[in-house]
Amino acid sequence: MIRFVRTTVCGALLAASLPAMAIFTNGGFESGDFTGWTQGTGLNNLGGLTGAQPFTGASINLGAGGTFTGAVVGSGYTELATAPITPIPFAGAHSARVGDTTPNYNTNLISQQDAITAADRDPGDNKLHVRFSYAVVLEDPGHTAAQQPFFYLRVRNITKGTDLYEDFAFAGQTGTAFQPVPGNPGVLYLNWKPADVVVPDADLGDTIEVYLLAAGCAQSGHYGYAYLDGFGSRVIPPGGGGSAVTPVPTLGELSFMALGLLLAGAGAVSLRRRRG
Repeated sequence: MIRFVRTTVCGALLAASLPAMAIFTNGGFESGDFTGWTQGTGLNNLGGLTGAQPFTGASINLGAGGTFTGAVVGSGYTELATAPITPIPFAGAHSARVGDTTPNYNTNLISQQDAITAADRDPGDNKLHVRFSYAVVLEDPGHTAAQQPFFYLRVRNITKGTDLYEDFAFAGQTGTAFQPVPGNPGVLYLNWKPADVVVPDADLGDTIEVYLLAAGCAQSGHYGYAYLDGFGSRVIPPGGGGSAVTPVPTLGELSFMALGLLLAGAGAVSLRRRRG
């Protein structure tokens, strides 16, 4: 019994010293660029969204072309439309911006696929999580719903072909949390919105994709863009320490782990000697 208790305590200390690992490469954009991410473009020049409301990803109807105007931004960044999105960066030293104030039907997107593993399990509830935050800025020209600027975000299990999370909104859509930018009421913004996607245990090992798209209006003169940051299996608060990617342990952490292992070994030897 003594040996079991000491070994368990050591294992708990070791696990506690290792932060959760983010599923996506460069999920906090702390490389300062889009390393690990696929960038894409399109043109919202085919008449706009198709079908009836509520619109979904299947409603998106884009033409080829466009220019990638997104960027990874850091401290000292000035929000392009003066939207009071705070903080930017959301966490760590960088956040991603998908698109900008360029009109002319321009549409930007980023995506990444990765396998979800046991390292993405939150020890707090023992569930697999994909957590992140996003913010959005959409110009609101008052077009028909199908022709407004819009954004679309999706987390999808590529292996099984199932959607785990979706968020879609066009400028001026009712029932959303968008607000007018102070002093610039023709522009709407959504402040950082946390997403917590609980992935079923049956999906362990599957390929998961995150996909974020922001589009200008279908009449060419108005823009839309979005921000993304803070991927991890644990909650990262605004202004937190960046993506929950497992860092290289510090010397102090290594010493602490080594001490735990030595204590467990000493306890086991001591118990064997007593029994002998």
